[in-house]
Amino acid sequence: LVRVVDEHDADVPRDAATVILLRQDVSAGDGGGVEAFLLRRTAELEFAPGAYVFPGGSVDARDADPGVGWAGPGPGDFAAPLDVPPDRARALVCAAVRETFEESGVLLAGASRDDLVRDSAALAADRHALLAGSASLSEVLARQGLVLRTDLLTPWARWITPEASPRRFDTWFFAAALPPGQD
Repeated sequence: LVRVVDEHDADVPRDAATVILLRQDVSAGDGGGVEAFLLRRTAELEFAPGAYVFPGGSVDARDADPGVGWAGPGPGDFAAPLDVPPDRARALVCAAVRETFEESGVLLAGASRDDLVRDSAALAADRHALLAGSASLSEVLARQGLVLRTDLLTPWARWITPEASPRRFDTWFFAAALPPGQD
């Protein structure tokens, strides 16, 4: 059961997923620093204008496509820690990867469990197709011969927008290290 909610129904929070992208801070003198990637939302947006956020967004119905290839823990493995059924876990993980790629250009995928996309800039046309809604994550991955690297994602937290908010989200946060070669 994938829950896609009308964005104007303030009573029911819309499913969303976001990724906390982390990398080693190379400028730290002791070598122990960590950096987190944040985006600044434009002031024109209706929800949280100007806020600094992790890349992420709403679950799309196409995120539940069972044809998306996975290398790593499957939807059933994510279901328990997320406390949702496996099909909803699939949609949340796919949304997290898709939204991160759309918003930051970082793609948590590879040709196999032992491979990572090293230069996501070469996938700019696919990223734009996702942003335009003319392609799904499943279509992009299949065209490029890629699978999700779900082993890179760690469930982190879940936040639900307060009931007083005009737009509500039920957001699952994942943490992931920035893949080598991607900026």
